[in-house]
Amino acid sequence: MAQVNPLTQELLVKLVVHGPAGAGKTTCLQAIHAAVPESRGQLVSLATPVDRTLYFDFLPAEAPEVRGHHVRLQLFTVPGPVRLNATRKLVLTGTDGVLFVADSRSSRREANVASLANLRANLEELGRSLDDTPHVFFFNQRDADDAAPVGELARELGTADAPAFEGVASRGEGLSAALQRLTADALARLEATGAFRTGRTERPPSLAPGGAEGWQARLEDALSAAGGALAPGSAPFAPGVSKARGPSWAPLFPELSSEVEEIEAALGAGELASALRRLEALADAELLAWAEAAGESHGGDRAGLLALAGIPADRWFAFRGALRRVSEGAPLDMRDALRSFALVIELRLRRP
Repeated sequence: MAQVNPLTQELLVKLVVHGPAGAGKTTCLQAIHAAVPESRGQLVSLATPVDRTLYFDFLPAEAPEVRGHHVRLQLFTVPGPVRLNATRKLVLTGTDGVLFVADSRSSRREANVASLANLRANLEELGRSLDDTPHVFFFNQRDADDAAPVGELARELGTADAPAFEGVASRGEGLSAALQRLTADALARLEATGAFRTGRTERPPSLAPGGAEGWQARLEDALSAAGGALAPGSAPFAPGVSKARGPSWAPLFPELSSEVEEIEAALGAGELASALRRLEALADAELLAWAEAAGESHGGDRAGLLALAGIPADRWFAFRGALRRVSEGAPLDMRDALRSFALVIELRLRRP
């Protein structure tokens, strides 16, 4: 689901490049990255023992503003080997659109069909469907000697109702049109479903410290400002009552409910440094769960794991900055603590 950054006035839209091993997913992403030198982020690799996931973000010049927000695209590839399906499923979490790269070589027809079936199955396990997810097909390697006719490939994949493009990723041919169409369809889908809200994010909310009764309302504002409609009442659980006798997020963390209640009590008492230290441990536990869910080793790249969860890495860096201020004894404000809490809550809500 798209994320709103009120500080940069940007709407972050996640797109995933899917397809069988060897179809050219990495080449597609590298070609797109090379084509946008002025507005792109760094091309990052999340390495696994036998494959890798690549991603980067950029501001497309041709994309229209959405309710006064610039559109920033975040593109991911999925690993090709079947044994890395858990990682593929993680990458698909929260996606706003899919670019399916099909291999045009006749010898790879069955691999295309199997990869598309895997995409459908993974989306269904995530409570989604390909039919309801914006997607386009890109028939790559059209310069291969044994390239099958596009019509035959389309019939085998059943792409009659989806936009389809053909080209050669190694030369950057055909990718621009495919990406523009996918971006337009993803934005149209998000607008039609009311998936992003910007009414309360024109400026950062006021988060001055207050008593226990007031922190939940401030957390709701922080969640909205942090990007996403993850406010109390929209989550699939009912908040309970904390030790501070106010609304509590503890039911969302049944195995760590006491720790969450301590965090809430610290926030209510204005003990921000104590709350942030506890939130650091909670965040590490959530990220470890994401790494274990992938079934692969992603090393210490916490920002990369956050990206897998569909959360902008700059929010993690802001969290680390707040923790650094705690260690240095520097001043803190309620915004530091609440945005950190919002990050941890969102990680839990997005668990696959």
